[in-house]
Amino acid sequence: MSPSNEVFLGQKKAVARYNMDTKEAVWSRAVEDTPYIITTCGDNILVQSMNSWQTKNSHQLLNAHTGKEVWRTQDIKGWIVPAYHNGDIYFFNHKGHICKLCGNTGSLLFETKFKKWHDTTQYVLAIAQNKIYLISKKKTFEVSQTSGECTEIPELANFTQDNITAACGNGVDQMAWVSVIASASGGDGGVAMMGGGDGGGGGDGG
Repeated sequence: MSPSNEVFLGQKKAVARYNMDTKEAVWSRAVEDTPYIITTCGDNILVQSMNSWQTKNSHQLLNAHTGKEVWRTQDIKGWIVPAYHNGDIYFFNHKGHICKLCGNTGSLLFETKFKKWHDTTQYVLAIAQNKIYLISKKKTFEVSQTSGECTEIPELANFTQDNITAACGNGVDQMAWVSVIASASGGDGGVAMMGGGDGGGGGDGG
């Protein structure tokens, strides 16, 4: 998207692109649920919403220029921190599994459980030089972008003594508003920020 003095706003059952100079909406569209998180991905925006009863999440990709819906899915439970790469979306789901969504259709391309159930290690997702990494202080995995298979990188094991709490790759199109997501979760929204442990995006509590 070209830089401009415009913002994307979510209101109850509505999303709009608003020009701050003209004080007018470039476009506005009704949506089924109430948006709480909006992130940009190239020429699109990913809108994460929740229904009025706070019981079900929906995720919707809209064309940022027109507001036209690209796809919508209710198959993702909870909030996610999306990482965008080559037009697709990578994230940890509520089980702490690494997932990939097709950016064109919203279909789930893979969901991979990469660690044992008793492993409480927290992992973060980072993308660099066209590679998908799952990083922790103990182990690091590289994720196959086609199959989702996770391969441990032995030379990156135990390279830090402290827990890694956040990550962002170099030169990739990704945005994660952790503070906004944490606020929107309201304490029980299932924020899938990290793959591991019993909180954040890991374990069964994320």
